[in-house]
Amino acid sequence: MKLLSTLLLTTIFLFSSNISNLYKLYEKQEYDKACDYAHKYFYKKQNRDSQNYLTLYGLSCLETDNIARVAIPMTRLTKSKDARANASYFGTILLQKQLLYQALMDKKPLVELHLPTTDFIISKIFNLFVKEKYMLEDNIYRFKDGDKIYQLYIKRAKRNHQYMVIDIYKDDKFTKRYQYR
Repeated sequence: MKLLSTLLLTTIFLFSSNISNLYKLYEKQEYDKACDYAHKYFYKKQNRDSQNYLTLYGLSCLETDNIARVAIPMTRLTKSKDARANASYFGTILLQKQLLYQALMDKKPLVELHLPTTDFIISKIFNLFVKEKYMLEDNIYRFKDGDKIYQLYIKRAKRNHQYMVIDIYKDDKFTKRYQYR
């Protein structure tokens, strides 16, 4: 009985430790570390089944250039109304990213698409792109939204890798870059 109690307490501690560590990283806005941590420990059964763990996993990866990792937790968020809403949020952003990439690479028009809107940067750029509220010059799409300017383009890197890049400028000063593969 004592062995069973010790095993149960250790299991509970390890489970809470994973989600607790992930939450601490997310709370400190260490999104790269949180995304890597969540990915590393995802394959533990208790993490694969925890809707809270999966949500933090997805949110952490959204804030990094590892947005493709959002698909992993997205497919498992099914057990509650909130979890399914989070899965739809992640799915919308992934679809918008893929459609923007296709539009840039293949010159595929997106004018007739209507997708949900989120507060995420890709969603904002996607909606401006669909509404054709951009200026195109030298394969760089420029969007003006209030005091911010966004630039969307494809960057070719070493080994023929291609990235979709979103640069953000505020008051003509560069503030942030998102780079998606």
